[in-house]
Amino acid sequence: MALRAVHPLVSFLEAAVIAALARPAVVRLGRRIPEWLAVLVLTGAAILAVAALGAIGFSELRAETNRFAAEAPRAARDLETREPFGSLLSDLRFSDQVSTISSDISRAFDLGGNDLPGLATAVGGRLSSAFIVWVLAVMLVFAGPTMVDGAIGLLGPRAQTVARDVMPRAYRTTLTYLGLTSLRALVIGAVATALATALGVEMPALLGVVAALLAYVPRLGIVAGFLPIVLLSALDGAVTPVAVAALAVGLQLADVMLVQPRINERSVRVGLLVTMVALMIGAGLYGVVGVFVGLTLGCLLMATLTQVDEIQDAAT
Repeated sequence: MALRAVHPLVSFLEAAVIAALARPAVVRLGRRIPEWLAVLVLTGAAILAVAALGAIGFSELRAETNRFAAEAPRAARDLETREPFGSLLSDLRFSDQVSTISSDISRAFDLGGNDLPGLATAVGGRLSSAFIVWVLAVMLVFAGPTMVDGAIGLLGPRAQTVARDVMPRAYRTTLTYLGLTSLRALVIGAVATALATALGVEMPALLGVVAALLAYVPRLGIVAGFLPIVLLSALDGAVTPVAVAALAVGLQLADVMLVQPRINERSVRVGLLVTMVALMIGAGLYGVVGVFVGLTLGCLLMATLTQVDEIQDAAT
């Protein structure tokens, strides 16, 4: 029963996180337009952003697989002409095997290939799951506050007083933390994309997305996010990767000394351990989507504990 309940529970958590993050924007837009229209506007913006990133990523992967399909067989044939293993590779028909594998990989990204029905089925399943989560999120945007208030009402009088004081503060500080860290991630992702493009590194947009995601990890996320660019730029010489590594370390130091302390002062101190645990559990349960769910829940937990601790200190 527990295993069967994992998927719907994760879908509900995903919808709850989306609703919690989207409600302030819906309320703010609702001052000028109807709230149902605000929901549609935010939904459209999210769809456009995801579609744009998906199209760019797919285009880059397709270009790389086509290049691999063109260059890998040539490199394999070249190895077959070299000693001491050339004759052995030739007997094993190494170049033919590489050619077949590279062609299969290239066809996997060909929208007109034989894998199109399977791709359509996979995309359809993802879209149906996303639609269910969207419906739940819309319901929670409007009914969520009432549900939370009803849950608090089930507690005892003293616990109700503490919960009504703690939860709104924890919610606001969580939104502030996620907003500021997301802004930092966007900046780091833009810098990484621009740097990879300037250096001529392959797949700059995907590398930028990786750098942006890792930027959520405090203290070492920026360096980890720039590491793929450092490794790929090493193919062009010894000076370029050193310069990229120096830039990454400089950005990380600036973040540790200037940016992260300001984020902690304005919101809540989450820390490296809680962030890593939340990210690993979220990713293990539900992939990339679980990363954001885990990070949000981890921030909310730390914000709640911080607010409870502040109330106890004030009482004493």
